[in-house]
Amino acid sequence: MEFIEFSFLQGVLAFLAPCAVALLPGYILAFISRNPNSGLQISARLGRGLKLALLSILGILLIYSIAGAMIILAGQFLKDYMKWITITMGVVLIVLGIRMLMGKNVSFSFHIEKSNPKTEAIEAFFFGIGYATGALGCLFPLFLIVATQAMAAETIWEGTSYILAYFSGMSGMMILTILLAIFAKDFLLKNLRKILPYMEKVTAVLLIIAGVYVIYYQMALFSF
Repeated sequence: MEFIEFSFLQGVLAFLAPCAVALLPGYILAFISRNPNSGLQISARLGRGLKLALLSILGILLIYSIAGAMIILAGQFLKDYMKWITITMGVVLIVLGIRMLMGKNVSFSFHIEKSNPKTEAIEAFFFGIGYATGALGCLFPLFLIVATQAMAAETIWEGTSYILAYFSGMSGMMILTILLAIFAKDFLLKNLRKILPYMEKVTAVLLIIAGVYVIYYQMALFSF
């Protein structure tokens, strides 16, 4: 697997972080409750969904830009140790995955009590901020691995491609979720809370696999 593909998968995993995905039920239920879409044309429903998804993505981008800037600043002092730091983060991912499989994780949720169509754009943006904060707080090593590898890339374009791939994975999942809330709301209302526990288990297994891959990938770069 190329690292750019690995970065994309890490973005998908970040979206499924327990601390972030726990926010989905409250937001989606509020979204659906103000969603009288049955009489609207498909194009209008699609446009509304994409607008709100993109606003959420802007919120995510804001938080990750701040985190990325902090990592770059720290990286200037730690660049000689980046390989070892990345290997350590791989171990952290494995430990996190094992803990999640054992049912030990930190999560939180919020609910929008009063749904107001006039403020949904602002809510979407702040939802993105909250989602990114939750994802980073729970699975920061995922982003750190991609960011450190991007800084160690041979060219700026290669490094940028890793970050874009990560963000594309997370953004694509956000767009998919919002569109499902529009076009498959009955399914989501019935099954969303049932699906979440299984998503945590799947994420846990993928985290362990990602940790093993990161350690293998970095060890392969060493010359002894």
